Amino acid sequence: MPSDREKFPLPERIFLAFTAVARWATRGVPSRRDGGGSASRGGCANPFNLFRILVFLLMIILLPLFILPMMLVRLAEMGTEGLRYSATVDVVSGDEARWGHGVLPPVPAADDIRAGATAIASHDPGFRATALTDWAVAAIALLCQSQVQGDGTCTRTFMANGLYRAYQALLELRARSRVSCSGSWRAVGAIVIGATRSPLVEEVRVRVKCQGWRWERHEPTGITLRGGQESASWSEDLTFARSAGAITPPGGGLPASRCPSCGAQLDLDPGGACRYCKGVVTAGHMDWVLVSWQREPW
Repeated sequence: MPSDREKFPLPERIFLAFTAVARWATRGVPSRRDGGGSASRGGCANPFNLFRILVFLLMIILLPLFILPMMLVRLAEMGTEGLRYSATVDVVSGDEARWGHGVLPPVPAADDIRAGATAIASHDPGFRATALTDWAVAAIALLCQSQVQGDGTCTRTFMANGLYRAYQALLELRARSRVSCSGSWRAVGAIVIGATRSPLVEEVRVRVKCQGWRWERHEPTGITLRGGQESASWSEDLTFARSAGAITPPGGGLPASRCPSCGAQLDLDPGGACRYCKGVVTAGHMDWVLVSWQREPW
């Protein structure tokens, strides 16, 4: 059975202690009358009640000192590496973050793309852009399979941990809503449309040209939500990222279906850890992972 410390981490224990003291300080004491009808020392005239009021006011003044330890403890639990890496990965919200929606951004100038790729290659001589474009083509096939089957397990080998959890949650939500996806599509081309390197992270954006058909329906009513059985062409952007300190592993790493930690044939558990060396390889610290997937409106 888990202990109280496991059930209630330090930040939560601090908050519970503050709440308990505040409740005690504000609890009123009813006034009483003795047998002769005279009022006893209750209410605000009671020194004990005055003391509790002063404690409550002091708690309000010192509230920031209760919150600050919670923030510091949470920061320590995250770890500096996780904080540094996660803070450098762009996070969007609103319409831009809705999958299957949003216009794809324009392609930067060729010189900018070339400069970014050169910066990455200067740090990592083993970097090859073609490895990521080929990986993006293979990823599209797995994304098609996962959407049609309603199971994202096959995407575990290339998705970052956060993106994978969000994708699984989306597929589960669609299943509960009785929304089905049928179709067949494939990648017919892929090019690098963005490459950047900063002191903390490297990113490569690949635009994949797809061809085929997609059809989403609400099964109970038969209503078509999007698409149809007509063949079409569209583009999808896949953004791969890794820590700026990572380099291409000797065996090729994740794009080559090899563990970037031990070099074994890739076999990951649901948490993204290699089943042989137990290293978590889908966090972006050791190798490229997919951190963003955007598709043209349809």
